Amino acid sequence: MVKNIVMKRTVTAILVILTAALGTLSGCKGTGTEKQPAPASRPAQSAADPATAVHDQIVRYNQLLSEGYKKGDVTRLQEVADPEQAQKVYYHMAALGEGKTRMVSELKKITFVETGISTPSKARVTTREIWDFAFVDFQSGKMKQEVKNYLYQVQYQLENRNGSWMITAIDATGEDRKEVPSWNQILNKR
Repeated sequence: MVKNIVMKRTVTAILVILTAALGTLSGCKGTGTEKQPAPASRPAQSAADPATAVHDQIVRYNQLLSEGYKKGDVTRLQEVADPEQAQKVYYHMAALGEGKTRMVSELKKITFVETGISTPSKARVTTREIWDFAFVDFQSGKMKQEVKNYLYQVQYQLENRNGSWMITAIDATGEDRKEVPSWNQILNKR
């Protein structure tokens, strides 16, 4: 029972860090738009259509997230997320670093399930995201605890600040799978 609770909390922590989604503030149902992740080097494109602009920011957030974990520097998340949201990711990355571990992740597919824009400055988006992730030992460089095709349901909240959509909150829920490592496994503790 306790192990299941710890596992679910671990999954939730990883989900919050890997993805972002917003549900619906306006009650408008999205079309289930799918996007393949673009290369991380491509900046997010602005769009006249608010829904497209919001979706682009979420895709860009996930690109920067994956890139940041790989490089050990998530500073660039502040391009698309407010400082408080970016700081949550930094704390997670720092905890991994204390365990001499870094995370490598890849967003394989993102589907925009629902998009609600309640006012010109507030949006909520729900996504379905499929990720591969693993943890790499700093000393040996060996990959461990690899998880493939992990499904996340993510809700992102965004605010339009001075013409740019910024992610202000993320709530993610992932699958309950045996191969998802616990914090003790990730940090090499017994």
